[in-house]
Amino acid sequence: AGGQQPICNEDESIWIVFNGEIYNYLELMVELEAKGHRFRTRCDTEVIVHLYEETGVDCVKRLSGMFAFALWDSFSRRLVLARDRLGIKPLFYALEPAGRLVFGSEIKALLAAPVSREPDYQALYDYLSLMYVPTPATAFAAIRKLPPGSTLTCTPEGMVVRQYWDIPLPKQGEEGPH
Repeated sequence: AGGQQPICNEDESIWIVFNGEIYNYLELMVELEAKGHRFRTRCDTEVIVHLYEETGVDCVKRLSGMFAFALWDSFSRRLVLARDRLGIKPLFYALEPAGRLVFGSEIKALLAAPVSREPDYQALYDYLSLMYVPTPATAFAAIRKLPPGSTLTCTPEGMVVRQYWDIPLPKQGEEGPH
C-alpha cells in the first residue's frame, strides 16, 4: 500500500523504480526502523532505498525475492541497476549514441530510444542452435541483458557490471547437499 513509484528517501536524494517482490522486506523494515529509518509506506520498494542508505550497492545481497530495479543516488551521482539472483525479472540496457544509458524490463522500451537496431548475428545463431540467447547478449548488438545475480553501476567515471551472487557449488572433493 502506498507504493506508487518512483519512491525516494526522506531527503529525496535517493530514488528507485522497482519491478518484483522482496519476500523478506518486513524483516528488513524492522531492522532499518531500529536504526532510525522512517518509512512513508509499508511496501517492499521503500525498503530497498533505506537498505541502500545503510549498505550501498551491496544491499542486493540482503534481498530475498524476484526483482529488477534502478536506483539513482544523487549525492554520489550513481545509477545502480540490479537483477535478482536467478534472473526471474528481466533487465535490459544500452548506451545511446550520445552516451546516455537507457534501460527497461523489455527490449521494446529501449527501441523507443535512439539505440542501434543492428542485429547481433552470433546471438541469432545461438538462438537457432540452442533455442535461447545466452546472457548478456540479445538479438540486438547494442542491447544487453543484465545477468542474473548482477548489478550495473554507472557513474561519471564509467560503467561496471558486477556479479554479486552465483549458485553455490561444492568444492572439488566435497559432497553437495544431501
